[in-house]
Amino acid sequence: MALRSVGPRLISESVDDVVDWVKRLDGCPPITRTKVGLCQHPSHGTDPANWFYVEADTSEGVARLRCIAGGHVNDLLDSAEHWTYPGVWACPGCGQSIAEAVFGIHESGGVGRWMVLVVRCVECGEVAGVTDMVVGDKPIDELLAAL
Repeated sequence: MALRSVGPRLISESVDDVVDWVKRLDGCPPITRTKVGLCQHPSHGTDPANWFYVEADTSEGVARLRCIAGGHVNDLLDSAEHWTYPGVWACPGCGQSIAEAVFGIHESGGVGRWMVLVVRCVECGEVAGVTDMVVGDKPIDELLAAL
């Protein structure tokens, strides 16, 4: 794994590093599943897009990913119903707004119960948690398919 701390910043070389880091988060429910954010829209063919503009509101637990390659939007869980119009995430280190996304999921008994959304800046590699949300006991296969 190639994660390093630069002052208060956490920098990674790849999204795989972020996946490994998310699995070891503490102070939250244990992460038992991870998934890298991908836009599976048919227009991408067999090469799903993985760069996004991320909009999230931590206090309300809403988020969506907007695919850079095609503009397709994925509202996470019930975010569209509770949308608060948050701004687009921007890296505090370099100001870039394009990110890769990783979902960390706490699963128990075949259902997702809690999820965290973490992003990695595509410019400088800074890692940031953008929101977490209670999943509401969604079957894990259904949850993974919706992300």
